[in-house]
Amino acid sequence: MAAGETAPTLIQSISLGLGGYNKAFQLVGSYLLTSPEAFIREPLQEIARAAGVSEPTVLRFCRQFGFKGLPDFRIALAMSLAREAQGAFIDPGVTDKAVVNLAAKRAIARFALSLVGDDRSIIIDSGSTTQLFAENLRAANPLVIMTTGLNIAEAFRGASQHTVMLPGGTVRFESNSLSGRMVESTVGGMRFDTIYLGADAIDPVLGLSTFNEAEAHQNAAMVAVSQRVIVLADSTKFRAPALHRICEADRIHAVITDTGLADDTAKLLEQHGVAVHRVEPEGSI
Repeated sequence: MAAGETAPTLIQSISLGLGGYNKAFQLVGSYLLTSPEAFIREPLQEIARAAGVSEPTVLRFCRQFGFKGLPDFRIALAMSLAREAQGAFIDPGVTDKAVVNLAAKRAIARFALSLVGDDRSIIIDSGSTTQLFAENLRAANPLVIMTTGLNIAEAFRGASQHTVMLPGGTVRFESNSLSGRMVESTVGGMRFDTIYLGADAIDPVLGLSTFNEAEAHQNAAMVAVSQRVIVLADSTKFRAPALHRICEADRIHAVITDTGLADDTAKLLEQHGVAVHRVEPEGSI
C-alpha cells in the first residue's frame, strides 16, 4: 500500500475480491453485497439457504478475512457499511455482541464494580458489556438504577434491594433497548452520581461517538445529568470517530478496557484527565 493510502474497508475488500473467489464464496459474497441487512441480522441457516451454500461455507467465508466466526464478522460488516454511509446504520443483534470479545468484557465488567464506591444513583447504558456489569451489581448495596436496556433491567430481577427504572421510549428490538426523545425528557429533570456506558467508537481526543443519531442524543442527555462518566469498552472500540458525538474526552472520568489498548492511546486519554484501567481478559495467562 502506498504512503497516504488507507486500507480498504471490509465491504470494499469483499466487493473488490469477489471475482477471484471460488464459486461457493462468490455466492456468499454476492448475497452479502445485495442483502447486507439480512446478512447482519438473519440466523446462519437462513443466510446459507438464501446464498445457496452450506453453513460451514458461510463460516469459512467469514474466517478468510481473519474473523473467528459469524458474530465478529457481522459486527465489523455493520461498522464498515456505516463508515461508507450506505444508508442508515444496521445495528448488529444483541446475540452477536454478547459473544464477541467475551473474556475481555467479563473482566471489564468485574473491574467496574470496584469503581461504584459511594454511588447511590446510577445510569447503565444498554450494551453487552454493561449487561455483564449489571449482573455483577446484583448483590451490591442498594442503588437507584436508570437504564435504557430491557435486558439490563431484567438482570436485576430478584435483587430487591435495588430500585430499577426504565425511562420510556420506542423499543429497539435489535438492541433490546429503549430509544427516542422520551428518554431525554425523562432524565432531564433528574441527577445521577455516575453513568456507566459504552460506545461504538472512542477517540482519545474527540471522545465517544456512535453511528446511531437517536442513541447519540439520548446518551448525551444521560451524560449531562451524571456527575461521573465511566466508559466500559474493550480495546476494539478505540477507532476513528463515528458520525454522531456523545461527549468529548475531557468529560470522561474513567475508561475500563483490556490490555489490548495501545500505550500511546492510553497516554492521550490520561492527558485529557481520563483514568485508564487496563485489565487482563478472563482466562489470560
